[in-house]
Amino acid sequence: MKKPASRSLIALSTSALALPGIAEADAPPLTSSLSYKISNYQEDDLSREQVPFGELERYDIDVHQFQFVSPLGRDYALFINANHENMSGASPWFSTAGSNGQPVINMSGASGIYDSRSEVSLGVRYYGARGNIGGAIGYSEENDYRAKYVSMSGSRNFNNDLTTLTVSLSHSDDSIFPSDAERFNRVRHENKQASSVAVSLSQVLNPVASFQTALSLTGQSGYLSDPYKLQDSRPDEKTQIAFSNSLRYFFIEADGALQSDYRYYRDDFGIRSHTLDLSWFQNVTRSFKIVPMLRYYSQSAADFYTSIDDFLKPLSESQSSDYRLSAFGAVSGGLSLVADFGGWSATLTAERYVANEKYSAFTVAQPSPGLVQFTRLSLGVDYAF
Repeated sequence: MKKPASRSLIALSTSALALPGIAEADAPPLTSSLSYKISNYQEDDLSREQVPFGELERYDIDVHQFQFVSPLGRDYALFINANHENMSGASPWFSTAGSNGQPVINMSGASGIYDSRSEVSLGVRYYGARGNIGGAIGYSEENDYRAKYVSMSGSRNFNNDLTTLTVSLSHSDDSIFPSDAERFNRVRHENKQASSVAVSLSQVLNPVASFQTALSLTGQSGYLSDPYKLQDSRPDEKTQIAFSNSLRYFFIEADGALQSDYRYYRDDFGIRSHTLDLSWFQNVTRSFKIVPMLRYYSQSAADFYTSIDDFLKPLSESQSSDYRLSAFGAVSGGLSLVADFGGWSATLTAERYVANEKYSAFTVAQPSPGLVQFTRLSLGVDYAF
């Protein structure tokens, strides 16, 4: 008779599945499964101090996610994913100097932004004795944006299956066609491409710990500016590098697992960032667990970021007041409740995110008045059959 795995090993394996590069098991699924997740993302309204005139309301987004997984014979599996988003609200359009000389925001107008996005992808994976290999194709469309993408990845196990090397490749081809191009003299039609390669190495250290290190390189080219901002001009090429390390450790006496992740990122726009994630998976009963989460993020500003748009500067020179390119820090925390009911499982998650230049680990020469605070709620249900 096969000896059952210890509870610590089971918990460690479950936690390790969240690691990029070992998300795919070495054996195809034995049963089919259906998953559905609904999320609401709500940004806080801005203040009248930040926006002297016009709308204060920001984005409100509802997201529906579906997944179907099924075995195909003995060695293959099929993956079908579909997402749909509905979005409304307003976003920063341009920035100017207020009466005190500090930057203030001019919003796009809440009545002008209603959009939806639909996405579908199809993937197949082969599982061999020492690893797996697979690929996927996908398509995404919204009112003013269309994307087509393809990806491939493969994993190989070594050292009695304690070490896993994973390589992944992806490429996307996107089309941009702003819906109000004539009204606001925006670009009519542009394209951009992105290609990525990632390599990761995962190691089981002992029965209760595993570690992974990963390196990714992404190149983007084409139209990288934001057509919905009045004075936004960015270089037409960008290279991104990210290095990450992840540790999973199961504490037997506490019957819980610690998940820690660190990521360093830089690109040739001049942005550098640090991300630290901590999660604790606490088993309460055999069928119920709670997962508190904490994240810290900080980035430097892009070389061409400005908190006040210069309308005398030609668009041939790089410039952007996009708050996402500014220097800032952010803290977020959340809590997930996970319950298993035989073939059913449900996950309820609440998250709060707060960004502020005071939290930045980098020098903030030009604080952005448009930084985001948001709340996200989600409910996911999985059924295996």
